[in-house]
Amino acid sequence: MSLLDVFHTTADTAVTFAGLIPDPDPQQPPGTEGVTTILAWLKWIGYVVVGGAIIVGGILIAVSFRRGEGHDALPKILWPMAGAIVIGGGAALIGILAGS
Repeated sequence: MSLLDVFHTTADTAVTFAGLIPDPDPQQPPGTEGVTTILAWLKWIGYVVVGGAIIVGGILIAVSFRRGEGHDALPKILWPMAGAIVIGGGAALIGILAGS
C-alpha cells in the first residue's frame, strides 16, 4: 500500500466520521428573548446613525465642492458607507451562523 492510498483511506474515513456527528439546529435558551430584541434595536440604531451620517456627509460635500474643498469632504461620506457595510455584513453573518 502506497502513501497515497493511506492518505485517501484516511480522508475517506474522516469524511465518514464527519457524517456521523450530529448537527442540531440552533435553539435559543429560554429566558433570553430580550437579547434578540436588544440586538434588533442596536442594528436599527446603527442603520439610523449611518443613514444620518451619509446625509450630513452629502451636505458637507455639497458645501465643500462649492468652496473648492471637495476632496476633503469625500471621506465623510465613504466612512459611513463602510459602517453600513460592516453593520449589514455583521447582521448577515450572525444570521448565517445562527441558521436563521
